[in-house]
Formats: sequence, C-alpha cells, structure tokens
Amino acid sequence: MTNPATRYGPVAEREFEQATDGHKEPLTRWLDALHALPDDDFTAEAASAIHGSALTNSWRGNWAHEDCRTSAAHADAKRRYEAAGHTRDCAGTNLYDRAFRQVWLSQGHSSTAYQPRTCDCGADSKES
Repeated sequence: MTNPATRYGPVAEREFEQATDGHKEPLTRWLDALHALPDDDFTAEAASAIHGSALTNSWRGNWAHEDCRTSAAHADAKRRYEAAGHTRDCAGTNLYDRAFRQVWLSQGHSSTAYQPRTCDCGADSKES
C-alpha cells in the first residue's frame, strides 16, 4: 500500500507506517479527504483527531493511526494558512490552533490559558 500520509510530512508518514494494518484503510480514506474539506469541516475533523490522540496517549497499544490524523491535520492547517497568504513562520492562529482551542475548552480548561494569537506577518492586515 502506498503511504498516503507522505503529502503531510515525515511525522505523519512515519505514524502511518507504524499504524496497524487494520487501521490503514480507513486512515487512508480520511487522509485522502482531508485536504479538500471546507474550513469548518476541516476544523471539526482536526478537533476530533486532536481529542482522539489525546485520549489514546495514555492507553496501552498501538494508536499510531490517531497520532497520524493529528499530525496530518497540523500539516494541512499550516498549508492552508500559507495558502491564505501567511508566511511559514507567522505566529497567528491557524485552523489547527482553532481546533485545539475547541478541544481545550471542551475539556474544561480556562479560555484565558489558550488565547488566539494575532498574525504577525501582515497577511491579516492585507485582507482589510
């Protein structure tokens, strides 16, 4: 099976390779669909991936497929952010950050502890 995670970088690629064979087919479908999702759907999928990875982090067994989803969502959020005109090192809040904040708040954490960050590359001011 060709590794569909290669488009999302070496971390996602390695996690896909480490996933159990039984998880690879549904993971492949998820990875193939991720890049084309509208932003709202992408954010929901990223939040699901982040939450799933966080939950399985303390469970025994092979959960590399959950980590692969999170790594792919992170990489694709960065790609989308750059495609929107931001620089690679812009510290502003991208879709992955929004998804993480949703999970953060849903777990009862303080909204002041994870604040959205302002774009520092000037791309947001170009939109006005």
